[in-house]
Amino acid sequence: MSLSTLCLHCGLCCDGTLFRFLSITQPERERLVQLGIGVGQRRGKDVMWLPCGKLDGKRCTVYEQRPGGCARFVCALARRYSAKELSLEEAMARVDEMHRRLERLWLAFPQAGSEPILNFANAAIESPQSAISEEQLEALKAVKGLRYSEFVPPE
Repeated sequence: MSLSTLCLHCGLCCDGTLFRFLSITQPERERLVQLGIGVGQRRGKDVMWLPCGKLDGKRCTVYEQRPGGCARFVCALARRYSAKELSLEEAMARVDEMHRRLERLWLAFPQAGSEPILNFANAAIESPQSAISEEQLEALKAVKGLRYSEFVPPE
């Protein structure tokens, strides 16, 4: 089995769970705008906003035209799988666990609508006007804990 099997089971790097944006080059920006993908600026640099509008479920619909950052990115879990520290089944089970935790987070914040759930939950927690329940806080902690322990690569 290949790394693509794991990636197509996951999609967390594209759906806004791991990152809110991806740095891009000026030529990539122009191409992404033509593809109808949301781009902007962050700290004076060109970025593509995540979740990616060209993600269909867990599959990239513009795979051949994706930015270089997308092509180069390999999450920490995928690195461990590639290094044979985890079997495909173990890695996919961790992805499944993250999807279960994200579902629990969606249930804890039903008012999120179509906004990326992690962005919404973080904003709700940081807002002084929000009354956050223990259930909401625990659901957010569960997602963040697994996000940092399994998916976001060490710097």
